[in-house]
Amino acid sequence: MPESSESKKSKMTRQDAHDRVSGNGIYTRDVSLPGMLYAKVFTSPYSAAKIVSMDTSEAKKLVGVRDILTYRDQDISEDGAPGSEISMGFNILTLAGTSDFYQHPMGVVVVADSEEICDRALKLIKIEWEELPFILDMEEAARTDAQEIMPEVTRMSMGMGFGGFGGFGGSGGGSSSGPNVIGSQDREVGSVEKGFAEADKVIEYKINRGMNSVAGTEAMVCVAQWKNDSIDLYVHHQSNPRNSIESGSGMPFGGFGGPRGPGGFGSRGGPGGFTRQPSPGNPSPDRAGYAGGSLSTQWRKINVTFPYQGSWFGGLAWLGYSTAFVRMAAILARRAAGRPVKLLYDESGFYCGGDEFGTYICKVGARRDGTITAYHWNVTGQRNPGIDKTFECTKIPNIRGTQTWALTNKGFTECFRHGAACCVPHNIMFDLVSAEFGLDPTEVALINDGCQGHDWEWIADYQKKNGFPQRHSLKEVIEIGRKAIGWDRKWHAPGTKKLANGRLHGMGFTSINEWNWGVGMPLPSSAGLMLCDGKLTILGLRCDMGVDTESSYRRCVAAESGMKYEDVRIQVQHVENSTYCLAQPASSAGTVSAMPQLIQSAREMKKRILEHFVRSASSGMPMMPGFMFGGSGRGFPGSSSGRNQSRNIEDFDVQDSMIFEKADPDNKTAVSEIIGGGMGFMGAGGSSIIVHPDSSGSGGMMGSMMRMMMGETYIMSRQAHFIETEVDVETGMVFVTNIVCVNDVGHIFNRRGCEGQQYGGAVMGLGKSATEEKVYCPQTGVGLNFDHINYHLGTMNDYPTVQCFLNESHLGYGPYGSNGIGENIGAAMAGITSSAIYNATGKWILDFPITPDKVLKALEKI
Repeated sequence: MPESSESKKSKMTRQDAHDRVSGNGIYTRDVSLPGMLYAKVFTSPYSAAKIVSMDTSEAKKLVGVRDILTYRDQDISEDGAPGSEISMGFNILTLAGTSDFYQHPMGVVVVADSEEICDRALKLIKIEWEELPFILDMEEAARTDAQEIMPEVTRMSMGMGFGGFGGFGGSGGGSSSGPNVIGSQDREVGSVEKGFAEADKVIEYKINRGMNSVAGTEAMVCVAQWKNDSIDLYVHHQSNPRNSIESGSGMPFGGFGGPRGPGGFGSRGGPGGFTRQPSPGNPSPDRAGYAGGSLSTQWRKINVTFPYQGSWFGGLAWLGYSTAFVRMAAILARRAAGRPVKLLYDESGFYCGGDEFGTYICKVGARRDGTITAYHWNVTGQRNPGIDKTFECTKIPNIRGTQTWALTNKGFTECFRHGAACCVPHNIMFDLVSAEFGLDPTEVALINDGCQGHDWEWIADYQKKNGFPQRHSLKEVIEIGRKAIGWDRKWHAPGTKKLANGRLHGMGFTSINEWNWGVGMPLPSSAGLMLCDGKLTILGLRCDMGVDTESSYRRCVAAESGMKYEDVRIQVQHVENSTYCLAQPASSAGTVSAMPQLIQSAREMKKRILEHFVRSASSGMPMMPGFMFGGSGRGFPGSSSGRNQSRNIEDFDVQDSMIFEKADPDNKTAVSEIIGGGMGFMGAGGSSIIVHPDSSGSGGMMGSMMRMMMGETYIMSRQAHFIETEVDVETGMVFVTNIVCVNDVGHIFNRRGCEGQQYGGAVMGLGKSATEEKVYCPQTGVGLNFDHINYHLGTMNDYPTVQCFLNESHLGYGPYGSNGIGENIGAAMAGITSSAIYNATGKWILDFPITPDKVLKALEKI
C-alpha cells in the first residue's frame, strides 16, 4: 500500500459511529413502511411430527388478520431450495407439512395488522399431529439398522463430496450406507500405516463435540413490497439474496445452481436443479395460474436494502432457511397486493447448530522429539477435517480423514465461526503429543510447522523463489505471545502449581494457520467509484454488520486514489437490480476478496482525475480565477512562474485530495477545484467521474479452489493464542484470568477492526470450549435452552481483557500480502480450555463444552 496510507491509520473514524452510538441507526427490525402488515410463521413444538389436519377458521375470524398461507396452498406448497454451504446436501422446504426438528418453521404463516394479532391468530389454529420417531445422536443415526428419519428430505448431489468447502488435499466421495447417511468420505495423503510404523508412540483417543448455536441478537426478518413489476426487499442478511432467489440456489452468490421453478422457486426438475418426489403432506400441484406462477420474469427486478445488521455472534445470515425465508416474504407481499409485509422469525437464533457437532475417533503417531509422523481422524459429523487446515500448516507427511454424515433431529447445521471442526482435533493432537513426551507445546508446534507436508526449510526456499519476505510466521507469533503472557516463567508441569486461593493454576496454548490467504477472489465483488464535488464515494451493496469493513475499504481507496480518508465515503446499503455489489462482509474472505477490485478502481480513478486535469488545463479552460495553465504563460495553478509547460499526467500526482506537480510539490491545487464543486466553472468544475473496471481477471471462487486443490499456493501466515486459568477443584469452575491473541494478518488494513475480531473471537472461542451447548430432552427431542437466558453466551463479565497483537509478515496472496482474520480466532480457540485444564489438574477432558460437572467428574469428585 502507498506509504502515504500510514498517516491514515490513526485517522480512521467509523462512518457508522454516530448512528450506532446515538441509537439512530436503523436495523431491519426497525423498518416501518406506510400500511405495513406483519407476518409470523408457526414453529414446530415437536422434534419430529407430521400435520394430519389443520383448522384455521377461528384464526381467520380474528379482527386484523389479513391472510393465512398454509403448507398446502399452491403458492407455497412446493417452494424449497438447498441451503447454503454445508446445508446444500439436502433441500429445505419453505413451509413444510412435516417438522424435522424443534422450532422448525412449518405448516402455516399468518399475516395481520400487528405482531400481537399474528401471535394470537397462531394460537387459534387447531392442528392434529402425528408424532414421528426421532434420533438425536449421530452415531446412532448412522447405523445401518437405524430407524429412518426425515423421510421427506431430498438428498442433493453436489459433485464435490460432503465435507463442505474444506479438505482440498484429497478426493471427495466415499460410500454411503444406512437410511439416514447423507454422505461419507475417505481422504488420505501419504500412508498413515507407514507413518504409524515410524512413530515411537501411537496415541488413540475420542473427542465429543456438542452442538452449539449462532444465537444472534437480531432475529431473522425480511420486509418485502411489490411495486408494479418490481419488488423492494429490506433484509437481515449477510449477502445479496437476489441471485439465490432468482436461481433457487441457497448459495450466497448464485453458486452451483439449484432448484428452479417459476420465479426461481425450487420446484420439479428445474434447470440445474433436482426432482423432489411428492409426499402426502407436500403434494406437487399443477402450478399454472396460481398467484406466484407469474413471477418468472418479475423476480429479476429486485431492489435490495441492507439496514444495519444485528450481531450474529460469528454466524451467518444466509443460513439454510434464510433463502427460503426471503422468498416467503416476497410471496406474502405479492398476495398483499402492494402493501409491505414484514416477516418475522423470532426463534431463528437457535434454528441452526454448529457444524463441528459430532464425535472424532483419533489415532496419532509421533516421535519422542515431538515430530508427528501420521494421524487418522475418523469423524461422525458434518465435516471431514482430516485433510484441511492441519494439512495446510504442517509438515506431517501421512494424514487420513474419514467421515460419515447422518441426518439427526437436532436441526440443520452451518459453519458458525468456520473452522472449529478442524481446529479442535488439531489443537488436541498437539497437546496430547506434547504431554506424552513431556515437551513444551509451543516447541512441538514449531517442530511440525510447514505447509502441505513440506517443512519450513522448503517453504523458505519457496518464499525466496517467489518474491515473498523471508519470514517464519509461526515463530514470530509464538515469540510475541510467549512474552506477553509470561510463558517462560508461568508454564509448568501438569498439576504442580496450587495458588494461595486454593485453585490450581493452568496455562493453555494453541496455534494454527490463518484462514483465507487471498488466492484470487473467493467471493465476487463488483464495486464502482464516483467522484463528485471533491468527494469520492464507493458504490456497492453490502451488509453493515458492525465489523467496520467500511473503514478498511475507505482507507485502501483513499491511499490508492490519493484522496483524503475523510473525503472517501461508502454508499448507503441499497442497490437497484445489483448495479454495484461489494463482497459480503464477515467471514475470513470478505476484505481480501473486495480489495483487488477496489484497488483497481482507485488506481483507475487517480488516472482519470489526472487525465481530466491535464485535458482541462491543456484546453486553456480556467481552472481557478486568475490562473491558467500551459499556453497562458501563468503556469500551474499556484505557481509563481510559467516554467511548467508539461501536459503529461506522469508529471503530476494526487495526495491528500490535492493535485501536485512532482517536480515542485508545493505547486498544487485541490481536486475539488478541478472536478466538481468549489470555484470551478465553465465546465471545468461541475463534472463528475465514475469508474467501474472489469475485475474478472482477478480470479474467481472456482479458480481459487482449483489452485488450492492442486497445491499451487501455500498459506504461510499463522496465529497463536494463550490463556491462563485457575481451576476450582471443589466446584469445577474454570476461571480464565489472562488471554493473549496473536494473529499474522499479512497486512493490516484496519487495526481496530482486526483487534475487534480478536477480542470477539476469543470470547466466542471460549464459549465454544467451555459453556455453549444446545441441550435437548432425550425423551421428546425438544430443545431445553433455546433462549438467551439458558444458553450461556460469554460476556465481558466472564473473561478478562484480551491482549491483542497483530503481526504483518506480508506472506499472504491478497493485496499487499494480506490474508483474512475473520472467523479465525473463534474457531482456533474453540478447544483451548482443554489444555489449560490439563496443565492445571493433570486430567484430560475431551468432551466439549467442558462444563464444571465434567471437570468434577474428571477429578473423581462426582
